[in-house]
Amino acid sequence: MDARTSKLSYPERKISETFLDFAAPLLHELPRNAREQRAKEALQIAFTAWNAVVFADVLNDNHFLDEIRSLMADKPELAQLMEPLIARKRALFGDDERLIGTWEVTRTSDGINLRADARDPHAVPRNPE
Repeated sequence: MDARTSKLSYPERKISETFLDFAAPLLHELPRNAREQRAKEALQIAFTAWNAVVFADVLNDNHFLDEIRSLMADKPELAQLMEPLIARKRALFGDDERLIGTWEVTRTSDGINLRADARDPHAVPRNPE
């Protein structure tokens, strides 16, 4: 294990539980009987924000945040969703340095069921600059 990896913060809580907590503001906006696809769309926005912040704050790679902000430049409704999520990740989940890898959502009678994989950001292949 190299020095960078040993300094990563990995909370005991499952990434799926943390991710649902992080995405809660988007999920609370959905009607109780919302279709699974709407939950997936909301979680996709949350996933994008979470991982972009991890790349920026853990790996000092702002490429994804810059790309998100560029895409939002002419979509204020998206910016109203994304910017608060970016701030939420930093303020409430800043100590969680895990990337979210593959994830899958299903709607059950109890609500949303999420399965997600945590990834070490240092182990994710990236394009050289």
